[in-house]
Amino acid sequence: MPPAPLPLSNCISSSPTRHEGTNRRLDIQGLRAIAVLMVVAFHVGLPVSGGFVGVDVFFVISGFVITAMLHREWVNNRRIRFGRFYLRRFKRLTPALALMVSVTMVISVAVLSPFGEQQNAAKTGIGSMLLVANLVIARTTGGYFDAPAESNPLLNTWSLSVEEQFYLVFPAILAFGWFLTRRGRLFRRWPFILVSTIAVVSFGLTLVGVFVGVFPGSSLILGFYSPFTRAWEFAVGALLALALARRTLSISSQLMTIFGAIGLILIASSLILITESTHFPGVWTLLPVSGTILLLLAGTDSRVLSSRFLSVEPMVKLGDWSYSIYLWHWPFIVFAAVLWPESNVALWLAAATSFIPALISYRWVEQPIRTRTFPSRRRVLSLVTITVVTPIACAVFLSIGARAAWWIDWSVTSQSTQDDHVALKSCTDQPFDPAICTWNADLQGGQVLLAGDSQAYAAADGVIEAAKSLNMSTVVSSLSGCPVSSLDTTGEKPLNCVTWQQRILGFALATKPKVVVIANRSTGYTNPGWRTVIASDGSIANTANTTEAVALYEDGLNKAVETLYQAGIGVVILQNIPEPTPIQATPSLIRMLFPPKEITTFDPERTLRQRSPVAQAEDRTKNTFPGTGLVDPAQTLCPDEECPLVIAGNAVYLDPWHLTRQGSLLLVPALRDAIRKAA
Repeated sequence: MPPAPLPLSNCISSSPTRHEGTNRRLDIQGLRAIAVLMVVAFHVGLPVSGGFVGVDVFFVISGFVITAMLHREWVNNRRIRFGRFYLRRFKRLTPALALMVSVTMVISVAVLSPFGEQQNAAKTGIGSMLLVANLVIARTTGGYFDAPAESNPLLNTWSLSVEEQFYLVFPAILAFGWFLTRRGRLFRRWPFILVSTIAVVSFGLTLVGVFVGVFPGSSLILGFYSPFTRAWEFAVGALLALALARRTLSISSQLMTIFGAIGLILIASSLILITESTHFPGVWTLLPVSGTILLLLAGTDSRVLSSRFLSVEPMVKLGDWSYSIYLWHWPFIVFAAVLWPESNVALWLAAATSFIPALISYRWVEQPIRTRTFPSRRRVLSLVTITVVTPIACAVFLSIGARAAWWIDWSVTSQSTQDDHVALKSCTDQPFDPAICTWNADLQGGQVLLAGDSQAYAAADGVIEAAKSLNMSTVVSSLSGCPVSSLDTTGEKPLNCVTWQQRILGFALATKPKVVVIANRSTGYTNPGWRTVIASDGSIANTANTTEAVALYEDGLNKAVETLYQAGIGVVILQNIPEPTPIQATPSLIRMLFPPKEITTFDPERTLRQRSPVAQAEDRTKNTFPGTGLVDPAQTLCPDEECPLVIAGNAVYLDPWHLTRQGSLLLVPALRDAIRKAA
């Protein structure tokens, strides 16, 4: 005879998988262990393309556990004591987070570059302590899978902020629903109605992001880091907790076993079927969310195989440590990737080493503070003040030092100099003067106008030589941070791009050069961390949303090219160079003190992936205006899927964003062919 089915109302209150006399379910700790292992495996580059969905498993668990806890308090006291709830959450999460952020800020001084990386880390550190790391990361580091994210040691705090934002709002909604139940049978289902409404609206927003797409300003509502598109994950966990607490439905152990098996299969499948290119959150998010719900349901029956597996002591212990492991693993991986950019083994060792501070934090910070009672408000205030102010002070210190570049002349670390470039001193960041910035004026084959941001001066030597070989003169104008486009930009150094753009286009229309070569660092305008783009209507564009930024850049480029095209002037677009971001020409204190082993090549896969959306936009511009040329430097600089840093004894890169003079001369054949066809 099969075992009798278990009433679920009993399972929520007591189960053999719990610690005796407590409400702690051991299988949930095991599920937390699986979630954190998924995330760590993904971050160290193991072949689990969907490992990042471990965060979604955490979200569902949080919704389930918090709702069950609040329901017990409501049943026992007929009210929710919000002060006690938030103090418990603070003691549980914030001291361990504060320690990790403080240590990360200190290490970042030595390991990260003061030119962008440290600033992003400092901003994220402050955001994480103020519960808005997800919003800060969206505005600074950008997409979770974008290259800049790989150098932000606090990227993982985005999910903690989303969870804390949930804690701020959700208990009040539940308490309101339970309060309504006092008004009679008509209002009994209001907790379910309110939570279900949250789930439906949130998932609806997720589907809007999938099927309608983003629109200007939508990334904070529909994007990867948005609490609005994640709320449904917490809500479905909450709905399960409410159902288990209120209903007496019976499910047999056989069916529970099937639920547990399907749950494990769904989570395992998400590791393989979900990838970086999957629209996330989206429909595919149902895979790990559904798997987690089934495992939480099956876990109410201790006889089920999945429950026994998740409740074994090693899984439970790892689940106990999961929060600290999640906090510490990512900073260690980032620092290892910066110090040993070509070593996968270094990432694995870094992740393993991160368990040491994680366990120290768990043993001497997380657990003692979590279990300690604070008898007076004064002591509570002292705890909160010290915990929050210390990491913020460390982040402010990092930010101030990074802005001043730590009062160091970093130019001494460069093996090549900008002075090698012929167009630098007179024709870059100076008022445009054609009389000074013209080369080979005596040649009679026509004129080439090279214009763009700092990419233009770095490519000028190659353009001048290519034009000379075609019996053509060259005029150069370069303004750092300003593209040839209808876009304006802003940043720490204010620029007046529009005036320069209008003058360059006006000069072209007046002098009618045969060809205009446009050299923009296009990746910089479509990814965060460099310049802030201003649209023609004066609105600030969100460069942290790649799709939105690329559409804006493409529109601005099209307007500039169309002006030249209608005037009968040929156009050649020189695309963004493959940038050796991991090869650390990027300066840092530790590289200055301990110069790394010389690296002669780099794999362009990462930088070309980052460049791909805007490169496709430039290709569409080329096709929109027939005869327009397109030169991809990667085809010249990166043969055989690797990019040499030194060719024939000459350095190719001045820094990660600019070619040396010799590097630009390598582009002469490709530039010559494109100019000849466009003329």
